[in-house]
Amino acid sequence: MTTSNSNILACNHKEFLDSLPIALEKARADGGIPGMSVAIRYKGELVFAQGFGKRNRNDPFTKETVSHVASVTKAFTATVIGELVAEGKVDWSTTPVSHYLPEFELKDPVLTSQLTFADMLSHRTPLPPVDIAWFRNELPLRVLINQLKHLDFPSKMSPYLNYNNAMYAVAGEAAANVAGLSFADLMKTKIFEPLGLKDAGLSMAEMAKRPNYAMPYDAASFEDAQKGIYEEGYVDEIPMTDAPGRDVYINVVDLVKWGSVIMKEGELDGKHVLNKESILETLKAHNIVEQGRRRRDFSPTLGYGLGWGLDTYKGHTIVYHDGNNPGYRSNVAFFPDDDLVIAVLTNIHVTDFPSSLPFYIADGLLSLPRTENWINEYSIKQTQETYEGYKSRNKIPVRIVDKPYGRDLTDYAGDYNHPVFGKITISLQDDGALHLKMRTLEGKLEHHHYESFMGVFHEFAMRGSFFFTFITGSKGSVEAAEVILPLDGTPKRFSKTETPKSKKVAPVKEE
Repeated sequence: MTTSNSNILACNHKEFLDSLPIALEKARADGGIPGMSVAIRYKGELVFAQGFGKRNRNDPFTKETVSHVASVTKAFTATVIGELVAEGKVDWSTTPVSHYLPEFELKDPVLTSQLTFADMLSHRTPLPPVDIAWFRNELPLRVLINQLKHLDFPSKMSPYLNYNNAMYAVAGEAAANVAGLSFADLMKTKIFEPLGLKDAGLSMAEMAKRPNYAMPYDAASFEDAQKGIYEEGYVDEIPMTDAPGRDVYINVVDLVKWGSVIMKEGELDGKHVLNKESILETLKAHNIVEQGRRRRDFSPTLGYGLGWGLDTYKGHTIVYHDGNNPGYRSNVAFFPDDDLVIAVLTNIHVTDFPSSLPFYIADGLLSLPRTENWINEYSIKQTQETYEGYKSRNKIPVRIVDKPYGRDLTDYAGDYNHPVFGKITISLQDDGALHLKMRTLEGKLEHHHYESFMGVFHEFAMRGSFFFTFITGSKGSVEAAEVILPLDGTPKRFSKTETPKSKKVAPVKEE
């Protein structure tokens, strides 16, 4: 490359970086994002780091603001396990995880004896998701892990990525058990301290002790988000049971630093602070994400390593992971052949902006042909579609009109239990309506048809519905309910264990 060409590229890069604040602020406002921060490392230098909008109702979101990274946590977990592999305390794919954590037991003993760290961290296990079972659940993690033995599912290993937060929780707890530390302390001693990530940690309660942290937000619609009409969430005092899968908090400058260390295979300031061979293992394709025909400019197949997505963009290798928790969305991505790392944090979860931003940055800094308006048209369209999608997330059967229930409402009241998903209490209220409660999820049950009822609830940033079909036993009484849970389309059988005394309410013929 001639000197003149280098100067031209340098000039183009400066022009692009100088234009970024205005472009990003417009994308934030148009995209309905309360607050966010963006950082870029290029050719070994921090070339951009800035906050936009607000971290709460009053204070600015700055580059120092700490925020939850959600599933970006997974790469941290895979890396900390890699440090134990380097120390010879565990291995990736020979020893079953049940050897390191006896509490982990599945219904199929053969599968229990097969699943390794590599299986869990690459999402190729056949276990179904149990997110709703573990949501705000205060039982000890190892009790929840042991309950997985009651799940029914095919024992065949998944041929494609089967995303599962609980498997990361099992892997993280097994690693902590081997190290003789809590998972939080394991992360602190093996990752945060060696990398100098002073504002990084786990749990919302710990995050809230920082003087500059982001509150979570949600909006009822995309139109509300664009108008700045948000619902403010809360700092959850209940620890996340699946913390190894989605509980790290950090600021954007440290997040882009983390991405740089991984991109450089464990090197920080010319010194290896993390094991190179273990990092290379996390960046190796261990699984395939099932895809239809992919968009142009990307690899025909999207791979998955151990906590990292593996792709190409316009011929340039890109490694990344997105994160999405109620009220938070994040992304860290790097282009190893171009020495480019991008990190972004936002305090709202319904936004495509973090996922699209790396491509916009790559187009600008790597002088790639612009084939998409990533942070305006594309990102906004995807965000709109996500809001619309929340209106029809559950697979609820179409209602059949004029088909009333056939017994007294008191017969449905009681406690319904599942060995993994826990207890749901149905009670008859003073107004004559049925009410459901599953830990902190509550809502009114409204008749759908026959013996089926639907209950809609709204827990911050987690909208959904329960669908109950009550089952009559051989003695003529209600003995169970088949329940379609929020975020889950597969019916689960809950057995009835108690019927509280209450007044009788006769069946109602519907219009």
